[in-house]
Amino acid sequence: NPFLYRKNTIEYFKSERVVMQSYRSLRDGKAMDNPTLISLGEKYNKSPAQILGRWCVQHGFVYVPKSVKIERMVENAQVFDFELSEEEMATLDA
Repeated sequence: NPFLYRKNTIEYFKSERVVMQSYRSLRDGKAMDNPTLISLGEKYNKSPAQILGRWCVQHGFVYVPKSVKIERMVENAQVFDFELSEEEMATLDA
């Protein structure tokens, strides 16, 4: 997730053709009040969790969100019908 983003490490593993899985993709719900995630969510009519999920997908990470609630499982899977801009991705990467 953007809050644990290790760019140099990720670039190294990608150069070695290692497929990476996101760890704590949704931060155990701790980032859902982040203003950037909320703003992007409003723009795309998505939840902060979906913004985090899309960020993972666009970076090429295997995205495996965890939830025990069916409605959240459905929501977490709905990250393929929009795309974050390069600028938005850079903002989240920072």
